[in-house]
Amino acid sequence: MPQYPLSLSDYIRILRKRRLIIFLTTLAAIVFAWLYVSRQVPSYQAKATIKIEERKTLAGLLTEWVEVNPADVMESAAKDIKGFPVIKKAALRLGMITADSPLEKINSVITELQNNVFAETIRATNIIQITTKAADPAGAMELANMVAQAYVEENLFQKKKQAQATRQFIEEQLGALESRLLEAEEKLSKFQNQTGNIKMNSPIQQKLVDLQVELISLLQRYTEKHPQVQQLKEQIRELEYQLKGFSQKELEYARLSREVEVNQKLYSMLKEKLEEARITEAQKVGDVTIVDPAVHPITIMGTDRRTGLLLGGLIGLILGLIFAFIVENLDTSIGTIEDVENFAKLPVVGVVPSMKSKWGDDDGPFYKRPLLSFFPSRKRHLSEYYMRLIVHYEPNSILAEAYRSVRTNLKLSPALKTLMVTSAGPREGKSTLITNLGLTIAQTGAKVLLVSSDLRRPTVAKSFGLNEEPGLNEVLTKVMDLGKVVSTISDIMLGSMSMEDILKTPGIENIFILGAGHIPARPAELLNSQDMIKLMAELRRKFDFVLFDSPPVLPIADAMLLADKVDGVLLVYEAGKTARSALLRTKSQIESAGGKIIGIVLNHIKPGTEIVANYPYYYKYKYNESKADKNPDKQLKTN
Repeated sequence: MPQYPLSLSDYIRILRKRRLIIFLTTLAAIVFAWLYVSRQVPSYQAKATIKIEERKTLAGLLTEWVEVNPADVMESAAKDIKGFPVIKKAALRLGMITADSPLEKINSVITELQNNVFAETIRATNIIQITTKAADPAGAMELANMVAQAYVEENLFQKKKQAQATRQFIEEQLGALESRLLEAEEKLSKFQNQTGNIKMNSPIQQKLVDLQVELISLLQRYTEKHPQVQQLKEQIRELEYQLKGFSQKELEYARLSREVEVNQKLYSMLKEKLEEARITEAQKVGDVTIVDPAVHPITIMGTDRRTGLLLGGLIGLILGLIFAFIVENLDTSIGTIEDVENFAKLPVVGVVPSMKSKWGDDDGPFYKRPLLSFFPSRKRHLSEYYMRLIVHYEPNSILAEAYRSVRTNLKLSPALKTLMVTSAGPREGKSTLITNLGLTIAQTGAKVLLVSSDLRRPTVAKSFGLNEEPGLNEVLTKVMDLGKVVSTISDIMLGSMSMEDILKTPGIENIFILGAGHIPARPAELLNSQDMIKLMAELRRKFDFVLFDSPPVLPIADAMLLADKVDGVLLVYEAGKTARSALLRTKSQIESAGGKIIGIVLNHIKPGTEIVANYPYYYKYKYNESKADKNPDKQLKTN
């Protein structure tokens, strides 16, 4: 990916280049969303509301003495609605379980119901909304109403249970208090019999009694260290200090009188609490009431299928864009002409469009590929006789113009008579480039020799319908003379090309072909021999220009053996396929071998998505093509 700030055109180029990734990712997300939505079981939702009222009774006041609940009452109630006791009672009422059901079944049913029951407090109110969902509307309605009713009953049961506990507590306290009261009265009566009739009607005495009763009440709720308890004790100590002026008998009488009066007041208060607790225990009114019972739901709960598919497509599009830029960032190939020139420090002498941009695929349209698989000769005929000779068959096409641009930018001269065409890796289109470039040079009237110096996988002679044997191998091994192995227009006419094809465009008569010959056991030794140097000198004398079709540089060393023997080296680079590091390595090896690289040809470039996205005139300016040009199959003669 380029290391400079991306412009809008760069983003458009990346999106067009990676459109297949975006399309497939979006399609996969839509399919996944469709599968997910189609497998969702339709469910209905019902709602019921309950109101929680805090009713305080005298029995409840006693409870406050011994119980402090700082938690949020409404939140606690919402949790209790989904609790085990309430849900179990609702399940029993619905007949989903019985009292004799196994524990595993009970737990399973209650867990499932808890997942389908939701309780939420309505803000700033004492109302809780119970929401339930089920596969059918009647089931959702019954579940909501049954949970609400079960919570009402559970609340009343807990209230009665609390009242019962309060009553029992009061009864226990009354028994102990009654014993203390009788004991205090007996002590007071005995003291009066011994000392006579002593009475104290002091306001201090009455105040002490009231403070001691209040202290007993506070100690039920607070500890000894509570500020109110400490303050009350201090007041009692002050009043007791004021009583020091009385005689010992008066003080004893005052103490016994206070003890009797305090116990009497506490006994009377507990008796009232006991009666109140009994009333609360017997009543059937709870703190929870049902405000709105659930009704029969009409609409189906959940996401609409169309909405789900739309959401899936949107997510897929976003993921596709992310994946597209990730792949672009991981792509080690070079993206623009400027990147190639800046990275390789070599000029780009031409941009050749992709054959796929014209016919859709090297093997023809997708509906013809099954037929081509049954007719391999026709497939070979199309690829070798037409695509590699596109300058001859379609001289007015944009492909032919691209090869002419390469010819012009090379600035051929007597100082550049021998030219080697190579690439970093295989299948980058160097053989197609050398045949079409040779044709464009031959159309200027120059005598051009195409040498199949790829002694491992030769293809140049086959492109013209000729045999590779005899050829370069026989000349270097001195089996045959050069004049006997070089093919001319006469040999092409005797080959598989028809007379109509040969006469279609002038210039092919200036083409001469030197095939590879028999495949040698050690091609490198032949190319690096003195005979090869002598042969190249002879070729310079007999022909205006000589083009060598060399093997790729990185896999084998043949190209580097020829690099210092030719006037220039032309690199073919397929953008989007070959890594930039491979291109740089190829350049380094050729220059280390003494070769002179005169430029790079960018091959198989797709319009608008690859390296010439910022150069639309490469594709917009073209000649009017004839019907024959648009249908290459009609121009070919089958083998």
